[in-house]
Amino acid sequence: MSTNPWVPNQHGAWAMLLLPIVTGLITAAVIAPSYGNPVQWLALTFMPLAWIFGYAAFFAFGLWFKTRAPSRRRAYLWPLLTYTALTIACCAVVLFLQPRLLWWAVAFIPLIAVAVMEVFRRRPRSLISGISTTVASALMYIVAVSASGFSVLPWFFSEAPVAIWVTTLIIGLYFTGTIFYVKTIIRERDNAPFERVSLRYHRIALLLTLITSVAAAFDGGYTASGLLMIAVMAAADLRAKLIPPIAKANPREWTPKKVGMWEIPLCLVLALGASLTLVV
Repeated sequence: MSTNPWVPNQHGAWAMLLLPIVTGLITAAVIAPSYGNPVQWLALTFMPLAWIFGYAAFFAFGLWFKTRAPSRRRAYLWPLLTYTALTIACCAVVLFLQPRLLWWAVAFIPLIAVAVMEVFRRRPRSLISGISTTVASALMYIVAVSASGFSVLPWFFSEAPVAIWVTTLIIGLYFTGTIFYVKTIIRERDNAPFERVSLRYHRIALLLTLITSVAAAFDGGYTASGLLMIAVMAAADLRAKLIPPIAKANPREWTPKKVGMWEIPLCLVLALGASLTLVV
């Protein structure tokens, strides 16, 4: 049975796709008293739509590119063109209302280019592709905040509270860690060197979370968020050590769906911590 090109089937990607931008919009509502400005409301409404349609277009593009059957290529072309047109339209609205957001293209163009190049190389699920799309997704947190009217780009880069940057970093660290973790259970189950890399990554990510959370707390606030973020990364480090050996002993039981279900509690705590970034 062929894949439905209209509905991305990478279920684990949806949390990575939506959590940063949704929590970024929540933080934007906290940080900007002028959030009721109609222009801002409209821009911040079309921003997540552009992001979701863009992901759907990228998914359809991957299917269209890798298939060789003419009938399937025709079937995949329509969702590709539709989602691409919707993405362009939503981006046009956002940039018309807030043209200074174009500054973020400096970060997003190389990340998207890497992901597209991996599709051309027929390696859409490679480690570098996963990391590039994860970093792009994590950046949507701070992109949403930068559209709040708190400060004008490019001065936002220096004027944004430290906590905003720290939350963006930790979101990126967590979701990048899930790439290593899932691979140790599914595709790299019997790859001991890769498992050691995963463990080292999680230890470094936890250390960075501790250091940056303390720095944000000294800058002002971030007490509750910092504790929640540290708890998430500590739990992620623990499960990266304990779960792969269990999954290796019971490979049929540890399906991608089960792995994803086990990540839900961590994602919920991460979302809470990110949403409280400028509250407590």
